Parts: sequence; C-alpha cells; structure tokens
Amino acid sequence: MLDCKDIRSGYGHLPVLHGIDLTVGAGEVVAVLGRNGVGKTTLLKTLAGALALRSGAIRLGGQDVSAFVAHRRARSGIAHVPQGRGIFGRLTVEENLTVGTRAAGSRARKDMFDDIFSFFPVLRERRSEPAGNFSGGQQQQLAIARALCGEPKVLLLDEPSEGIQPNIVHEIGELIPRLARQYGIAVLLVEQNLDLVSHAATRCLFMDKGRVVHSVPTSELGDEALLKSLLAL
Repeated sequence: MLDCKDIRSGYGHLPVLHGIDLTVGAGEVVAVLGRNGVGKTTLLKTLAGALALRSGAIRLGGQDVSAFVAHRRARSGIAHVPQGRGIFGRLTVEENLTVGTRAAGSRARKDMFDDIFSFFPVLRERRSEPAGNFSGGQQQQLAIARALCGEPKVLLLDEPSEGIQPNIVHEIGELIPRLARQYGIAVLLVEQNLDLVSHAATRCLFMDKGRVVHSVPTSELGDEALLKSLLAL
C-alpha cells in the first residue's frame, strides 16, 4: 500500500533523511524506532506532505503521490496523527470528527461515525463535549478517530503513547492492529514505548542518522543486545 524509495528531506539547508526505503502492506503495522533526533518525525512529516520531499518517490496503492501537497495526499488516503495530537480543543467531539471526514471527499460513508463509536465508546458518550475538556488519553483516541474519518489507506502515527496513562496506552496498542486488519489500512507507527510496539506491530524498522539501518520482526524486540546497540544512548 505504501512504497517509498530513496526518500530525502530536511529543514532549510539541513538534510535529515538520507535515502529511506520502506514498504507497508495493507493491514500491516510497521513500527519505526530509534534514538531521539534520528529523523523519525521528519519521515512522517515528509510522507504526509507537511515537509517537502527533496528527492525520491512515494507511492500510495501504486499511485505516485511524490509531487502532491499535503491536502492532496490526505485526499488520496494518507492520514497523519502528529505528536501532540493536534485536536481542536474548542470544538466538540462530533465537530472534530466532521472535520476529519473532509479528507474522504466522495469516499465518506454515512455510517462512519457508528464504526468510530464502536471502537471508541467514550467518544460516543461525550460526543457533544468540547475536546479540550478531555484527558490526554481521550484526546489521543479522538485524534486517531478523526484520522479514520478520512477513510485513509495509510495511517501515520507519531508517538501515540506520549503523556498518556498506561491503561489507555494498552488499549491503543490493542486497537491499532484491529483497525489495520478491519479496514486494510497500512500503519506506520513511530513509538518509543516498546510494550505498545510489541502489541501493535509486526515489523520494526530502526533508524539512525536519517537512514533505516536495521529491520526485524517484532518478536525480536526481546533481544537486549540488539536494543542496546540501536536504542541506547
């Protein structure tokens, strides 16, 4: 579903990504791991179109979207849940979700909210409340739900466990692969919480200095020597 070749980008004159190759299949969850500052968030921003692609190719379901600006990539099926969630605090739950449906355009389903509320019951219960009143975990659930309202083919998640209570982290870890399987979404997950990664992902890509330097099945996350060499400061 997502196929990237030789992705290069950065900020101003500072290059950050130095030729990233990766693929994520429909219904698959792939985690991106690495120390702080290696380019994980930059990768997601580049794929979403929030940061300009300097060279390389991004293909979505066989379509080359490399030249698309951010809103065209969203309309094509790339949804991005950024670090910090980015929900609209003054809008209600239902209004936030309605904003999310704009990315779907003609693909939007009238019964989408029913599906969303089945996955996130707390959002149904509080659908008329301002999102700014929610806890961090509830806001994260809303951010993921809003992204799903755009009927995405690819879901980019940046640190969904950040600042969230452990029970909600566990719920999100269980939920991500269910969503991927049910809707056939390719999920690229940037995350430092290895418990969440072990529950959600099937493969892990390790980044260092703007490159993917290692790829392993999630079952190998128990290898302490591997983690020390790729994640320890």
